[in-house]
Amino acid sequence: MQYLKVSRFSKHGAYLIDDDNNEVLLPNRYISNDIVIGSFVWVFVYTDSSDRLVAITTVPKGFVGDILSLEVVDIVDNGAYLDLGIPKDLFMPSKNPFNLKIGQRVVVKLTLDRQNRLIARQNVFDYLQKININSKIRNVNIIPFLKTDIGFNCVVNNRYFGIIHNNDINVKINIGDNIKGVVKDIRKDGKIDLGLISDIKYAKNIILNILNNGVLKLNFDSNSDDIFDSLGISKKLFKTASSSLIKENKAKFIKDSNGVFVLHKVI
Repeated sequence: MQYLKVSRFSKHGAYLIDDDNNEVLLPNRYISNDIVIGSFVWVFVYTDSSDRLVAITTVPKGFVGDILSLEVVDIVDNGAYLDLGIPKDLFMPSKNPFNLKIGQRVVVKLTLDRQNRLIARQNVFDYLQKININSKIRNVNIIPFLKTDIGFNCVVNNRYFGIIHNNDINVKINIGDNIKGVVKDIRKDGKIDLGLISDIKYAKNIILNILNNGVLKLNFDSNSDDIFDSLGISKKLFKTASSSLIKENKAKFIKDSNGVFVLHKVI
């Protein structure tokens, strides 16, 4: 995004100029009553479907250099188009585009192609850095980009490589999720071992939403897989969240007709 000065108007919109007097069109749909000749407008400049430079006041979901998760909106023979939140969808080249699905989220690096056009690249691992082993970083933002046998490979704070191991996953996560995490360890090779923040409030809301519509047929003796399949959280987090709801008198365990304790909402 940048400020550009209004130079003149035409039937198509306002022409903006930079410090070198290069012009770019701001279409009529983005012109408000306070935009006059000489005023400065905060805009995003991109190339439209005809490769013409166009300015818009809409803020895109990402900029050159960002690594982020975007939704697939179209698939073609040589790649896919992603929703960047602007009129023109963002192209991502791919050798196997038909392995993707419409609506799927992919983690990409925003960069420029040889014609200086914004483009998405899916090989985000190649762009990630190793962190200094003496770093004091602790709370981080993470985006899982690849599921492996041991967990998820993740982008950490838009620049570093990290791993969440399976035994540190306490909630259901998906490729492209934006998650709050913690640094558990920084290895000698500069890779980060990550943990997830145990969000008790999140787990309590999941349980209460189910209880509002009926009974939750789980208890502290339930199988961990059954709890994860039903709620998308770990057994440990389920026990902590349920105990908290019971102390708050919002839920209680009651024996059902089979003599099994199930969780009910307190009315």
